[in-house]
Amino acid sequence: MEINPKKLNPVGFHLMKLMQDITIRFIILFGGSSSGKTYSVAQMVLIFTLWEGTNTLVMRKVGASIKDSIYQDFVTAASQLGISKMFKFSDGVKTIKCLTNGARIVFKGLDDSEKIKGLSSFKRVVMDEWSEFDEEDFKQIRLRLRGMEGQQIICTFNPIKETHWIKKKLFDTQKWHDVPMEIEIAGRAIPSELTGVKSIRMNEPREIMHKRTGEIIHHDPDTVVIQTTYLNNFWVVGSPDGTYGYYDEQCIATFEFDRLNDPDYYNVYALGEWGVIRTGSEFFGSFNRGKHTKEVSYNSSLPVHICVDSNVLPYITCTYWQVDIGAKTTIYQFDETLATSPNNTVRKAAKLVAKRLRELAPEKIFIHGDASTRASNNIDDEKRSFLDLFIDTLHKEGIEVEDKVSTKNPSVPMSGEFINAIFDEIMPGYEIVIGENCNTSIEDYMSVQKDVNGAILKTKVKNKITMQTYEEHGHISDTFRYIVTDILRDEFLLFSNSRKRNLYAKDGTIHFYNPNTDCQYSRDIVYAQPNINGKYVMVHGKMCGDRWHITNIAFRETTSTEEIRQSLVAEQGVQTIVECASAYFRFVRELRKDIPSVRVMNEASDIDQRIAATSDFVREHLLFNETKLSDDVEYAQFMNNMLDYNKDSDSKEASAVLSGFVKFVVKFDFESNNNATI
Repeated sequence: MEINPKKLNPVGFHLMKLMQDITIRFIILFGGSSSGKTYSVAQMVLIFTLWEGTNTLVMRKVGASIKDSIYQDFVTAASQLGISKMFKFSDGVKTIKCLTNGARIVFKGLDDSEKIKGLSSFKRVVMDEWSEFDEEDFKQIRLRLRGMEGQQIICTFNPIKETHWIKKKLFDTQKWHDVPMEIEIAGRAIPSELTGVKSIRMNEPREIMHKRTGEIIHHDPDTVVIQTTYLNNFWVVGSPDGTYGYYDEQCIATFEFDRLNDPDYYNVYALGEWGVIRTGSEFFGSFNRGKHTKEVSYNSSLPVHICVDSNVLPYITCTYWQVDIGAKTTIYQFDETLATSPNNTVRKAAKLVAKRLRELAPEKIFIHGDASTRASNNIDDEKRSFLDLFIDTLHKEGIEVEDKVSTKNPSVPMSGEFINAIFDEIMPGYEIVIGENCNTSIEDYMSVQKDVNGAILKTKVKNKITMQTYEEHGHISDTFRYIVTDILRDEFLLFSNSRKRNLYAKDGTIHFYNPNTDCQYSRDIVYAQPNINGKYVMVHGKMCGDRWHITNIAFRETTSTEEIRQSLVAEQGVQTIVECASAYFRFVRELRKDIPSVRVMNEASDIDQRIAATSDFVREHLLFNETKLSDDVEYAQFMNNMLDYNKDSDSKEASAVLSGFVKFVVKFDFESNNNATI
């Protein structure tokens, strides 16, 4: 068989050589897009199907994507090689049959690793978009492909996440050495300019014991990893001599645009390096790996701040930080401990942290973390909290720490904006640096997404082996939020107060009153809506001069009338107004047994119109409680909901109840003044 070299890319020559080597079990092609990986695999599989008469199974994780992706690559490759007439293409069953020898190329999707059966008839298995497969899928294919000499698994993928199982379980666990790129096929040396790729590596040989004889035998290297970029594709950059291929100016211009404007995307999809693709909806959208990660060293003269998150799956999280106060205040993360199973219990995780702290030997240690870790639990016989157990274990391990865990967690959206503002250098004098060694943390900071309310979107995944469901991302990011808002507490409160981009800011600022100042209140009104978008929302306003102090709020995911009753009774307002649908009128009548001064108001027909009409009054006459914003979760959630309001958003519950409150007090004042005039 003679093959025109002008039909191939560099990776094609390497595949031609490796697919003839019976000692090579795994051929892994990874790198950037438009680098010719999948297309070259299609070419070589077609050629070897003709030459050897052997069968190949081509797999993608989702079968529905096969017809319009890799199957079409095979159809196009056959046409380009001029061998289409030697094959029968069956779109319906997604099979290609060689008409000269009967060999088949079968395409299948995989949604369950247990369905992988009957691989003994296949010489090769191709796993396209390998990163979409689960580790268990790969293990099953690797075990079941047996019964024939020289069987191979060929994998292609773009290296998106550094924490992906492919890198952790395969790339990082073996020793690798570079392989020369020179190729000789059938006694003919291929010019080096035709075979150059970004890199080729092979794993090291091993000594293993023969299972029957007990003899120690030498096992040759069996895995080759080829990394490619678009610069290795002659149908993007043209051939070295300019006589074939194609120079795709638009494709190259697109990569250049990404290089300048989206370096993370360029790093993965152009250069073929490990990384995380940004979507534009990241919670830490201003975090730039190239700019905000550096090689950092532990400073023994500074205290160590550890921050703990108590979720046990996929791990219990502890991050390590220090603060350097110089010309600017630098908060930097220098390490991480992720206590995975079987160490994801309180005491085992604490022992891992204690071991690391003993190595560091700092003079002072502060512990921060999730406020919920203070809650008692039913696991410990004494019902001690996660935090108590964690600190107790550290003490028993000889580590003394000072408890700095807050009683209330910071607002999720607000803390995210605060950290992004530091990354964007909006907060002069402050910077955050993440150590390059904190790989899992970096991946979490780059991957975690925002939900519709600006909080962290914690998507659940299911472990197919243990059948446990857990949140894959966000726990490390939570420790990030806790530590920064704890260390820069005053700055965070000031930032929260002066948040812009909202309907209610006066001169760019939300105004607050000082709750520690004595004030003579002339009016006292509680205004509640028992069910607005499934939430119970209430504001308690007290009039001081011509301003209204919003002294307390309720903002809860409940429509329980008993819980609402208890809340309103406990508020003890001089006058209580309930805005509701007619279905709640009976509830209000019953409420008068506990609260004599209760009035009912019909629900507004156009909430957005009322919000727009009352927003000026809110800006000019309403003051909020700064202390509660930082210490009261409900109050902070209410404020975030209020500040996130726009006409097209779902965040309108707080604005709705405020607009009702304002309309009532303005109408009351008008009626009082009008009566006085008469």
